[in-house]
Amino acid sequence: MNLYAFILGRKNLLSTAEILAVLKPENHVLDLGRETLIASFSHPLSRPQDSLDKLGGTTKIAEVFGEFPLSTQDLASPVSAHLIETLKDHGGKLPYGLSIYNFSQRHEAIIKRVLINVKKELKSAGIKSRFINKNFGNLKTAAIIGEKLIQKGAEILIIEGRDKLFFARTVAIQDIDAYSHRDFNRPVRDARLGMLPPKLAQIMINLGGKTDLENPPEKAAMLFDPFAGIGTILTEGIRMKYNVVGSDINQKVLDGAQENILWTYQQNRSITHTSRLFLKDATTLKKNDLPEQIDLVVTESYLGPPLSRVPDQEQIKRNFGRIQETLIRFFRAIHPILQPKTPIIISFPAYRDGSKYHTIQNLPSEIEQLGFKTDPLIPGRESLIYDRPDQTVCREIHRFIRK
Repeated sequence: MNLYAFILGRKNLLSTAEILAVLKPENHVLDLGRETLIASFSHPLSRPQDSLDKLGGTTKIAEVFGEFPLSTQDLASPVSAHLIETLKDHGGKLPYGLSIYNFSQRHEAIIKRVLINVKKELKSAGIKSRFINKNFGNLKTAAIIGEKLIQKGAEILIIEGRDKLFFARTVAIQDIDAYSHRDFNRPVRDARLGMLPPKLAQIMINLGGKTDLENPPEKAAMLFDPFAGIGTILTEGIRMKYNVVGSDINQKVLDGAQENILWTYQQNRSITHTSRLFLKDATTLKKNDLPEQIDLVVTESYLGPPLSRVPDQEQIKRNFGRIQETLIRFFRAIHPILQPKTPIIISFPAYRDGSKYHTIQNLPSEIEQLGFKTDPLIPGRESLIYDRPDQTVCREIHRFIRK
């Protein structure tokens, strides 16, 4: 049995839901914490970086090399023993770092103590070394990439689980530059349309349960986005080896989506998966609009006008009412087109008001009456919020299954 730790992103519940959606039945979740998920695999991940590149909500993957009781006081010895065993032939000074997760105590004191003791133990073993933790905090992604720790050294993780400590070594790290490139360097961007982040588009696609974490499927799944906008979901789908179809009511917007799709193909010359766009009001979709069998629907509904502060109750009612009417008509139109068990992953608008959220309260139950069932993203949570600290208009992510 091979254990891997997935380090969860900022929206940890959404990150957890994404991982659960792509794990196979034989992959058992052994531990789930505030910052980490640990799962078992029957074999080592052959290309861990490729696996991580498929996950929008995970920042690192680490291979577990040791499990110890929670009462363990000497945290340095397992770290130094692993470094000595695996990197004893390293030439020059060995660069390494340490990050800890789920600990309730201050990280700095623990990390400082462990790093200093590890350095002493490495010196006793005849290994010159240097740790790269700045101010004894967890390592930043940029530092791991800049120091090439995965290739030329090691980042060790100590994870406090429910009933044991896990020691792991980072084998893959999120490519933050690639996400920035796909977001900011694509030819068409339009802030008026909500600017769905590529990471979130990737997460939503994975929530459909069609992504294989290790190998591409024998037959590519067909993804449909009926509110395509400038094509963020479609371009992420193409990158993830899906065939894609998109529609929108606005031809100018579709032209932008086409530019972004062509750019994606140019950036990834090996991609051969198909794409098709067509002009259509999503509330009037017909079977002949989609001759392809759709395997999953992933889309972002209209979020309403941009807002810098929460509107009054009357305005909220008006905004949500218009969006709700459109979405009910869309679900009614698409039901006869989809095969039973087809998932729909969709974001609805939510307004953040301090620590609470205004959502379209009765929309899920109305959708269920149209022949769909709500599929909770994680046990006990039918939907999850995606937002940034400065946002008023947020996204509420749902997953429905066509009955």
